[in-house]
Amino acid sequence: MKEIRLTKSFLRNPMNSVYILLVIYLLLEAASWSIGSDIKVARVQEAGGFLKYIGRVSREILFPELCTLFIVISLLNRTHTWLKLKTVKYKWEAIGQYELKFFPFLLVSFLVFNPVTQSVRYLLEQYQAYSFDDYWNNYMLKTFTWHYYFLYLLPVLLIGYTSLNISLLQDYLKQRREAQEAAEAEAAKAAQKVLALSETFSPKPTVASSHLSYLKGKSALGELDFPVNEVYYFTVEDRFYYAESIKERYMVSKTLNELETELDPTQFFRIKRDYIVNRQAVLHYSYWENGKYIVNLNTPDQHEIIVPRVRMHEFREWLQGRDASKTEPANLV
Repeated sequence: MKEIRLTKSFLRNPMNSVYILLVIYLLLEAASWSIGSDIKVARVQEAGGFLKYIGRVSREILFPELCTLFIVISLLNRTHTWLKLKTVKYKWEAIGQYELKFFPFLLVSFLVFNPVTQSVRYLLEQYQAYSFDDYWNNYMLKTFTWHYYFLYLLPVLLIGYTSLNISLLQDYLKQRREAQEAAEAEAAKAAQKVLALSETFSPKPTVASSHLSYLKGKSALGELDFPVNEVYYFTVEDRFYYAESIKERYMVSKTLNELETELDPTQFFRIKRDYIVNRQAVLHYSYWENGKYIVNLNTPDQHEIIVPRVRMHEFREWLQGRDASKTEPANLV
């Protein structure tokens, strides 16, 4: 994966603001109860019971600060649009540069969320006792100070970058899962294709003949005598001779010249200097360019051989003698 597509699914879901706030509140409550349980008990008694304490916390903290989180996360989402951020390269340096672009917006986010947060707090705390002077002096002018700005700054940076990284991680995991599923689907498709192609290659049973029936070859597992009827083609690469068979590729000691004289000429054909093909392995052939043709074999990868026109004429004449048991003749496409 070279880059991450920024879908922002986490940032675009408003409910995530609620989850983040609840997690933060529960962690702070657990810490405060473990450190100063006596103080917390006193506050619960002062509120008139646990339920009333929860109601006060909701009015004074949870609902107002929920507005703060919602605005901060919405601002992060909108910043992607303003800066036209659609992808980020999958490199630590690129990710760092991507996250730094949000720093100025988080620094000034106080000017956006504070009026809303304090207005909601005023409406909940001063229910049925509303006063514009109280609202303006104690909830607006009093909170627009450096003291309140720095009081909010660290939490806003932590929450903002936590949300940003959760969103980025979520996009990365989703795309990696999609890539894995696509790779698995492609592998399954390729496996089915290999199976289908391998079923079209039906080597004739090995019978006693004056021609070469078995050949000794060497593979990664060792040496083995294999039937030549199971070979798609023989070829030479870097002065080494190979037999590509149904099971695996074998390195053989015989040259193509030797094989040409020893193999059954009705079953194998020297299609060009560096290839001998099995009649049963020919899938089809088609004109390519400059008087040359491409012959496709029904190997798992549909191996292609480029053949000159002069040799192709002899090859077509040889194919006309195809065994009647072969249901599909080679097609000129």
